[in-house]
Amino acid sequence: MHRLAACLALIGLALGAEAAAQTAAPTAPLGRWLTESKRGVIEIYPCADKLCGKLVWMIEPVRHGAPAVDEQNPDPALRQRPLCGLALLGGFHQNEPQHWDDGWIYDPDSGKTYRATITLDGKVLELRGYVGIPLFGETQSWTRPGAGYGSC
Repeated sequence: MHRLAACLALIGLALGAEAAAQTAAPTAPLGRWLTESKRGVIEIYPCADKLCGKLVWMIEPVRHGAPAVDEQNPDPALRQRPLCGLALLGGFHQNEPQHWDDGWIYDPDSGKTYRATITLDGKVLELRGYVGIPLFGETQSWTRPGAGYGSC
C-alpha cells in the first residue's frame, strides 16, 4: 500500500510540475522569427512595456559590394544606415492573451511604415500590416527559423 501511495504521489508531482512549466511558458512572441518571404529574420524583444523587433539576419546582407543600407528611406539623411540591426517593428502592446496591437512595421524595400498587429497562433506569428484600419491590410505568417540563420 505504501508503494502505491508513493507512486501516486510521484505522478501527482510530475503532473503538477508539467502544469507549472506550461503556465510559466511565455506567451509573448519573443525571440527570432523568419519572415514569410524567408528573406529576413526579425528578433522580437521587450522594450519598456511594449514589443519591438529588429533585423538580425538577411538573405542579401551585401549589396553593390557593401553592407546593405536603408536606400529606400524617404528621409535622405537615413539612406546610408545599415539594414542589419535596424528596428523594423515597434510600439506593440498586448491587449489579449495572444494579441498585440497599436504597433508599426517598417518595410525597407519600399521605405514605408505601416500600422500593425501581431497574433500568436501556436508556433506561427501572424503579423498584419495596414493603412487606416486593419481591414485594409495584408497578413504575413512568420515561423521560427531553423539552423543556418546566424547573424547578418
